[in-house]
Amino acid sequence: MAADYPGAIYSPRTKTNRSGVVYDAAKETVIFAEDISKDDAEVVAIETELGLLPKGAYASVKARLDALAAKNIFSSFIDLINWQGPDAFSSAADGIGDAGFNCPELVLNSGYVLNDLTYAKTLAYYQNLVAAGKLLTIEFQITTLTTIGDFAAWLNAVNDNADPPADHDYCVGFIIRDSVVYGHCANGTAETETTTGITLSQGSQRTRLKLIFNPGTDCKFYVDDVLKLTITTNLPTAFSFRIYVGLQNLGEDVQTMRVARVLIDKAY
Repeated sequence: MAADYPGAIYSPRTKTNRSGVVYDAAKETVIFAEDISKDDAEVVAIETELGLLPKGAYASVKARLDALAAKNIFSSFIDLINWQGPDAFSSAADGIGDAGFNCPELVLNSGYVLNDLTYAKTLAYYQNLVAAGKLLTIEFQITTLTTIGDFAAWLNAVNDNADPPADHDYCVGFIIRDSVVYGHCANGTAETETTTGITLSQGSQRTRLKLIFNPGTDCKFYVDDVLKLTITTNLPTAFSFRIYVGLQNLGEDVQTMRVARVLIDKAY
């Protein structure tokens, strides 16, 4: 907060007038403790309205406002994956599993055998999606989980053909292990994986998993628009990625995961 509000006070502080001084609202040239407390309360109200980090991923609030003022549909690359038919995707499933392209959702059903995998990924790579100094934002939305635990899931931008991706494959994204959501970055030889502290719930939902990747600097991971962690190590250096969504059974029950649209925004 201090970087955004140099005199941030977080909550009003009680002031007391000097002994013998009595508050008189009519004396406008005299500053009383009550006046300063009122100013403090107004500052706190502003802080509450703007949130804990109004500058977001920018250097300052002004920089963020300037960027918003300049932003239009031609200021960034935007793509929306709404799972409309299988032709643009490569998909496969082990056992009785299947991948259903039910626009606007992807429905992944695993087989019931241990390690049965079901996945869908973009048929081609997004070429040169990553550029130094240009933020890349990707958001996934999970709308249904039929069971909790005994499964792994990948919601990633990855540069590799393995199914599922190896932990060290070039990647930024989310991995779910036994319902716990992790942020994941890998540079082709090593990976960093850290928990978001979020455990997903069973049933119908709309859980938004968003990452903001600043190449060469960091990757921030959000759950429902709340920043949960920042990874600065083992960031991928690849420039082209494909979107990969996979579900693997780690028990003996069929698992189902529904994923709504995937939104991609890459700054020019």
